[in-house]
Amino acid sequence: MIRHFNHESLVNAAKEVDERQMELLIQNLSMSYGKTKIFSDLNATLHDGGLIGLLGPNGAGKTTLLKILTTLQKPTKGDVLIDGTSMIAHPNVMKNLLGYLPQQVPYFPNLTAGEYLNYIAGMKGMKAKEARRETGSLLERLHLADTGHKRLKDFSGGMRQRVGIAATLLNDPKIIIADEPSTGLDPEERVTLRNILGELANDHLVLLSTHIVSDVEAIAGQILLIKEGHFLYQGTPSDLIKRSIGHVWEYPVTTADTSPLTAKQLEEPTNSLIQRPDGIQIREIAKTPRQPQARQVLPSLEEAYLGALKGVISL
Repeated sequence: MIRHFNHESLVNAAKEVDERQMELLIQNLSMSYGKTKIFSDLNATLHDGGLIGLLGPNGAGKTTLLKILTTLQKPTKGDVLIDGTSMIAHPNVMKNLLGYLPQQVPYFPNLTAGEYLNYIAGMKGMKAKEARRETGSLLERLHLADTGHKRLKDFSGGMRQRVGIAATLLNDPKIIIADEPSTGLDPEERVTLRNILGELANDHLVLLSTHIVSDVEAIAGQILLIKEGHFLYQGTPSDLIKRSIGHVWEYPVTTADTSPLTAKQLEEPTNSLIQRPDGIQIREIAKTPRQPQARQVLPSLEEAYLGALKGVISL
């Protein structure tokens, strides 16, 4: 049942959520633009204490879903409840709890990290003394304290993302939503960002939207897999892998005219080439392999994800 609140009770509701495990319920959520349906009847239950990975190909509806969860857009139908309180009817409940990390962190190039964070703290309504204390603490925590008078325009992409995370964490939000935050980062910076989000998930509700499976493979406790406007899978990464066992095969490339895969077939995402000490192997995601001598191998999360998207794996 959806409760209705006046202003004072909304503030108290946000405080109550702050003191116990949080439940974010996506309930029959639908979104359309005119006759174009983005998604329909999405349902999911999310809790804090573990990172949730929102996976899906481009155009699946991830960005639109995040716009609704961050109160930037209202759905056509359905609701999002925070411990029973409708954030669609009462968006301030979410705003009081939310930290949002966009794909491209907005910044002022001529400010230092400290100056930028103090500016963001002011926009969040924090008092100057509290803002300085939190800014200093976050700069230390995210290994930015030694940047001194260095301007943001001279930061690497990974450093700017860390500044973005610091800005997200100002005023101690309990829900953190990150939208494709690793785009454009080098491998070392991606691992650093992934580790930070994984650490934050211990005591926050962290939702990471991405189409890069490796960004959530090591740290996600739950996966929401969205395809063509529907949740195709909800569960743990290990369970998705378990369902994929028996559908991933490996066999060597042959040079004979009867080569098991054509060049066109190698372009399919369900097939990949792997270099082994004994030569190049083909890994194929299929119910039945093309080559009778193929051996079953344990799937990776990426292979399980691709198999689910392509309908090879029954969900």
